[in-house]
Amino acid sequence: MNAKPEHIATIQRFGYTETEAAFLYLVATHSGYFTRRQFLRYTQQSKGCLVHRFTTKTLTQGHATAKEYGYQTLVFHLFSRQIYGAIDKDNLRNRRQLSKELIRTRLLILDFILSDPSRQYLETEADKVRYFNRELGIPLTLIPCRTYRSQKSGSQTDRYFVDRFPIFLISEPVPTPTFVYCDSDLPGLFGYLTHVRNYEQLLRRLHGFNLVYASPDSAKFRRAQRFFSRTFDSGTGVDSAQLSRYFDIRRLWESHDTESLTRADRDFLREGDKRFQGEFFESLYQKWSTGTVSPQDLKLQFGDSEASIKRGFSTHLLPNNYDIFRGVTCAPIRPAFETEGSNSRSSSAPTGA
Repeated sequence: MNAKPEHIATIQRFGYTETEAAFLYLVATHSGYFTRRQFLRYTQQSKGCLVHRFTTKTLTQGHATAKEYGYQTLVFHLFSRQIYGAIDKDNLRNRRQLSKELIRTRLLILDFILSDPSRQYLETEADKVRYFNRELGIPLTLIPCRTYRSQKSGSQTDRYFVDRFPIFLISEPVPTPTFVYCDSDLPGLFGYLTHVRNYEQLLRRLHGFNLVYASPDSAKFRRAQRFFSRTFDSGTGVDSAQLSRYFDIRRLWESHDTESLTRADRDFLREGDKRFQGEFFESLYQKWSTGTVSPQDLKLQFGDSEASIKRGFSTHLLPNNYDIFRGVTCAPIRPAFETEGSNSRSSSAPTGA
């Protein structure tokens, strides 16, 4: 865990024990949501007064809200700016209320974090961008990004690694990033496939990386590994010269200057349309068309040969599938001991995805 002693001490000032404060740090940093079972797992305790005392404090002090889902399972949302501010993370989007599907994903992420909290995680968006862009020199155009537009001002903001999946570093023999995808036990691998595709250009630029596929359903492990192997062991990396040629031919085609195009050029264009799909390549093409991206820029972006890159894949069995959300309407918990002040704070919790 990357928590500084002063962060834990600041949380303790709200009346939490050191263990409770450390758990809240993990929740605030990686999830925003937690269950009683996860707290018991972290503290290595059985059911009893400890978890009741802890959750009571989070509710009465207005640091968290709770909702009951299936099987009478309480899910707590840690939203208070007091806690996030205490660890210098008061702008984390974990404070926002999420859909049931995203809550399930956040709980799965926390389960993975709890399997080994001591890992050297890149905890925030800023940490991840700093490492990959500034330390490794990866262009921002290769880093998973989503652009948000303000309806009021029309301004745009680029946000990176918005999925919040864990990334940690293994220091031996050289620092190597490990990317984690936490999947549910629902049928299909569409989310995982989309995630790998979104990260593919970043992963191909690294000299080495590991990918961990984590799920409560081990039956999905083999299919996940097969997709990883097909994607990264097939020698289908982006060749900057071929991409430049595709952009050149496409620009001629779209400008109706087709007299110089051979049949081979037209066949290459059709193949390129299939291969270079997606928002990433479309954005590069638009920049190419306006002259802001050059062949040298593409060569720098798609650097080293595939053979020199070391890639690892592993799986991790998560302990809970969280089927508590299936077909269940949640019920907010407003215990008798909850104060009027905490009711007010709960109702003002920010909403959004």
